[in-house]
This record gives sequence, C-alpha cells and structure tokens, in this order.
Amino acid sequence: MSTEATELGINHIQVIVRAMHEVAKLDGVHDAEAVMLREFYGACQRDTGALTSFEELGRGPFDLDEAKRILGTPDRKAALLRSCLLLAYADGRYSTNEREKIRGFADALGVPAAATLSMEESVADQLMQNIARISNIDALREVAAETARK
Repeated sequence: MSTEATELGINHIQVIVRAMHEVAKLDGVHDAEAVMLREFYGACQRDTGALTSFEELGRGPFDLDEAKRILGTPDRKAALLRSCLLLAYADGRYSTNEREKIRGFADALGVPAAATLSMEESVADQLMQNIARISNIDALREVAAETARK
C-alpha cells in the first residue's frame, strides 16, 4: 500500500461512511462516533456537492460486495479499514465486536490478516502519539479514569 494520499470520490466516501456506521452500531452509536461520522460526511458532501444527505446514507445498507467493487484498489480498501478503526476508537475502546467486524471486512475485501493487524497497530500507535503530546497530564488521567469506569 502506498504512503501517498489516496484519492477518494464521493462514491468511495459513501461506502466508507456506511462501513463506519455499521461498526458504530455494534456497541450502540456513541456521541463521539455520531459526531465523527456526521462531520466527516458533511465536509465531504460540501466539498463535492453530493446530494445524498447523511440521514439518507445512514439508512442504506452496507454491502461488502458493493464496497469491494467500488473501492477497487488496495489503498482505498485500506482507507475504509483505517476509517473504521479510527471510528472504533472514538469512544475510547476498540471492542471485541468492533475488532471482529473490521477483520471480517478486511477478509471479505481481500486484505491479508497481517496487513490488517499492522493497520490496527498503526492506528493505535497514531492515537497514542497524539495523546502523548497532551501537556495537561492531570486532565488526561481524569479522562482515562472516566473511560475505564465505563
């Protein structure tokens, strides 16, 4: 997979958002996940002038065969998986249900298990690096403690 930016059209974005929504529904859509989905699609919708609203998109089913056909390239398939991983972590926890669903997506899309594991580790590392730059450690500890209680 390339390290360059992957070009995505609105048709690719819509497939990715449907997949992300499928992952979000597994543990009940949390506020952070809903905001992430809505803002991501809203920005893409504005940029492309897409007519399909977020609500309409969310009502549509996620079809893995359609996703495989529309995404086509390994880079676009990786974009779907990375987006789903980021969404899965949005509530502070990558659950077993989310892990199984995303790995199922990867398998159906023909992404090798080793590549999927590498993406999981890369996304977790990226998020931890972002947290490590937070200067208010006391606030971070409070957030971590609150997340652990949930």
